[in-house]
Amino acid sequence: MPRLTRRTFLRGVAATAALPAASTLFTPVTTRAATKPFAGKTLNVFMFDHPYPRALKQLLPQFTDLTGIKVEIDTPSFIVYNQRADLELSTGSGAFDVMTMTFIFSGKWIGAGWAAKLNDFIAKDPALDAADFLAGAMAPMKAGNDTLALPFVAESTLMVYRTDVLKQAGVRPPETFDELLAVAPKLQTGDTKAYMGRGLGGVHWIWPNYLLAYGGRFFADPPKDMTPLLASAESIKAAEVYAKLCRDYSVPGVASYAEPQSSGGMMEGRTAIYVDALAWVGLAGDPAKSKVHDKVAYTLPPGGPAGRFPQVAVHGMQIPAGAKQKEMSWEFIRWALSKEVMGHIAETTAYPAVTRASVLASPKYKQKYN
Repeated sequence: MPRLTRRTFLRGVAATAALPAASTLFTPVTTRAATKPFAGKTLNVFMFDHPYPRALKQLLPQFTDLTGIKVEIDTPSFIVYNQRADLELSTGSGAFDVMTMTFIFSGKWIGAGWAAKLNDFIAKDPALDAADFLAGAMAPMKAGNDTLALPFVAESTLMVYRTDVLKQAGVRPPETFDELLAVAPKLQTGDTKAYMGRGLGGVHWIWPNYLLAYGGRFFADPPKDMTPLLASAESIKAAEVYAKLCRDYSVPGVASYAEPQSSGGMMEGRTAIYVDALAWVGLAGDPAKSKVHDKVAYTLPPGGPAGRFPQVAVHGMQIPAGAKQKEMSWEFIRWALSKEVMGHIAETTAYPAVTRASVLASPKYKQKYN
């Protein structure tokens, strides 16, 4: 697999510019807000920590200027968010007006009726251009003909690696996890460890890359046969390889790391190889945040005897069924996921994991990420 540089990486990252405060930036999405029917009210948004809500936080003054709505965004870690979100949605308390629709919980939350239908909002809002969202990203957000959320990220697992460290060690980017384990001792240089793993609420995303690569499976034949197969020889091998990389070749305490800590370790130059979601590995190429932005390249995650199995996930924004200000909730969603805002975030931050076809096809996106 040839290495992909920052300039050629299709879903990679590039230079980050400061987020401007131009008052005309989001004019195309402000028509409905021109009369400011919700001025003076407060909207409570609940999302897990992720590069997209991080970028939105920087743009909130724009939204407030346009609508008069004050926004409070709470962004705990992924695992904490999902625990709290499950309780919040199940009780229908209405404490939050907008929440993340987490990919791995979408079936449960949608099936239980905990998310409000967005069909009427979408039908009355042609400026949103819902058809512009990628069909694959929309699939987990729907149930039959009903739309329950709109996607803000389409993720896949990728590997980012330090070109300088691998060159000094005289090794190529590993094609398999066995190769990664074999070259790991050569990549340990001073304070730089060979591999960055994570264990806190993250194994469900990282370890399947290993499990499937070694020929393991979670269940026998889902959904017909849900017999667990995690005691198989292939599953045990995958667990042993991942555990050894984290134990012997990663930074101390990595078992307690979540996405921000692992991504931060890569940006600080503490590791040579990092496998994670597109939005998180992408930050390593951000010159505004990463000490090694000019020394990284990207490729597919390693594979194994059964092949390569990059993971895929989509997360979206939903209006909880118990939300008491649904019209105002929609005002925020239509702004936050508009072509203008998503395109702006992709252009001015390290965020290639967009969900709109128009943004993917835009000349600015292609110039930056292709």
